[in-house]
Amino acid sequence: MKLRSIAVLGAFLFLAFAGRAQTTAFTYQGQLNSSNAPASGLYDFRFRLFDVNSNLVAGPLTNSPSGVTNGAFIVTLNFGATVFDGSDRWLEIAVRNYGNTNAYTALAPLQPITSTPYAIRALNAASASNAVFLTAPLQGTNISGIVPAANLPPDVAFLDSNQVFTAANTFSGVVTATNSANAISGAFTGNGSGLTSVPATSLTGTLPDARLSANVALQSNPNLNFAGAIYATNFIGAGHGLTNVPGAFFWVTVTATNAQSYPNVGYLCANDTTPVTIVLPASPSVGDVIKVAGVGGAGWILAQNASQTILAGNLSDSVGQSWTARAGSAAWSSVASSADGTKLVATVGNNLSASGYIYTSTDSGASWTPRDSARQWVAVASSTDGTKLVAANYSGSANPGIYTSANAGTNWTWQGSVSFCCAVASSADGTKLVAAVQNGQLYTSVNSGVNWTARDSARIWSAVASSADGTKLVAAVNGGQIYTSTNSGTNWTLSASSQNLNWTALASSADGNRLLATASGGQVYLSVDAGVTWTSTVQPALGAWSCAASSADGSRLAIAYGDTSPGHISTSSDSGATWLQQTSSTNAMWTGIASSANGSKLVAVANGGYIFTSAQGNTTTGNTGYLFGAQQSAIEVDYAGNGIFIPLSHEGTIRAY
Repeated sequence: MKLRSIAVLGAFLFLAFAGRAQTTAFTYQGQLNSSNAPASGLYDFRFRLFDVNSNLVAGPLTNSPSGVTNGAFIVTLNFGATVFDGSDRWLEIAVRNYGNTNAYTALAPLQPITSTPYAIRALNAASASNAVFLTAPLQGTNISGIVPAANLPPDVAFLDSNQVFTAANTFSGVVTATNSANAISGAFTGNGSGLTSVPATSLTGTLPDARLSANVALQSNPNLNFAGAIYATNFIGAGHGLTNVPGAFFWVTVTATNAQSYPNVGYLCANDTTPVTIVLPASPSVGDVIKVAGVGGAGWILAQNASQTILAGNLSDSVGQSWTARAGSAAWSSVASSADGTKLVATVGNNLSASGYIYTSTDSGASWTPRDSARQWVAVASSTDGTKLVAANYSGSANPGIYTSANAGTNWTWQGSVSFCCAVASSADGTKLVAAVQNGQLYTSVNSGVNWTARDSARIWSAVASSADGTKLVAAVNGGQIYTSTNSGTNWTLSASSQNLNWTALASSADGNRLLATASGGQVYLSVDAGVTWTSTVQPALGAWSCAASSADGSRLAIAYGDTSPGHISTSSDSGATWLQQTSSTNAMWTGIASSANGSKLVAVANGGYIFTSAQGNTTTGNTGYLFGAQQSAIEVDYAGNGIFIPLSHEGTIRAY
């Protein structure tokens, strides 16, 4: 095959085609010979574009089939605009018979693309790629697209390159440099008020103290208060005034009238004329400890802040300082309390002629409700939870004997006729009971009073008491001695060391080892070995003691007299070693007294008087509450959270307000 190209005709046809359709296509017309004669028929053509180095630039384009008449053919080619960038281009033409699957036969030589097809570059005039021949004036608004950086003047500022500004520049707007490597050197003028994140290492010179924050610690300031933790490997000096040092406790002597306390510091109050007021920390941490001791004659006051209180149930002389009259005047004969002191039960009546109801309270004596019927109630006892009760109806009324309740006194059940029963006691769970008959035997029950068994011999029994588990019992004889049992009343043993006295009342600790006994002649006896031996204790005053009460541990005791004449109440916070006459209590004919398990709540009843309660579980909440300690008294309190301070230890006379 032989090809002859008519280049001029091809260029002319391209311009006409491009001007009409404004595309990158152009036409090519050639002459195809076969066997040295003009060819005719259908042929397949393939076109490829090469550069001057015979590198393929574009293609292949195929035209199949293309008609050839007397050797002449014309085809339309479109290699796109980008391949015609001004460089020389050479067109390769290959051909084969139509329908033939053999390889194309490339015709030689390659045909040069002359200037006529390059008219397609005029299409780029809308976004000129080379404006070297454009002349002014040229409106900037007529330029579209992006001008390459290489075509811009060298003094144009670029965002992505390092440049030096030689002239004075003023930036009236916000200048933002986001690259961390940005560097600006030279001198700056102005106040720099808007500068932020300036590294301190970039500053030179010394900053005046006035330019520093007031929160900066200065060595020249003698009084510094660091709000946060301070860490140092070495402290030099005596260390006086340091607080909150782990493992250390410091004491401070205060001669002024008041001082603010700090955690883990003790205060020796040394004022002889005015009590020294030590104020608790306003924002303590759990576990903080404060100690106060009175070395001066005026003593001390431990004052509180808002929402703070000090538990005072185990402080000396706190309970019994003040009493509150509750239910109305009646012939009250006996009273009992639950372990927490909230559920109380009291009886009206005596063993002579008076009769009345049983009364119960579920709010520590603030309000009372009458129960059962009017009888000669003379004694009552309670389980620790206050739900199981036992009461004795002396005689002279319907169904005398023993009554029990399993629902805190709401309902009562008669458990048989045991006339002239004068005293009852209960185990902590209310299942084991003991009752004493004034002119008869002792009776015990192991099923909450349903069945009773007579014990020991007929005597003039006057009082009984029980340990929490009901195994250790103690009973007293009016005009006789004291008896004890260690097997829930099955067997009884005479306490040889007890005296022949007119015993009136007994009280027992929860374990049954510490016992308290009173007599109408004013005698008060104690035992620390479950009644094996008894010791007379010093009494605050002689009186016809009629009733007694004990805390669960036997350390807090209370006795009262006045069965036949007005008397008073005395308390002890050291297991009976010393006693304090509570002059604030009303002089009355006290007939019964009971205590909560921790001794912080007392309740007492009087024949012909009221029910009275005394409670000092804690100081008054807030800044009006406080503790007062006399000279040679001391206290240690620990912060337990929620505004509550707990006394850890104490000494001397301390009163809570």
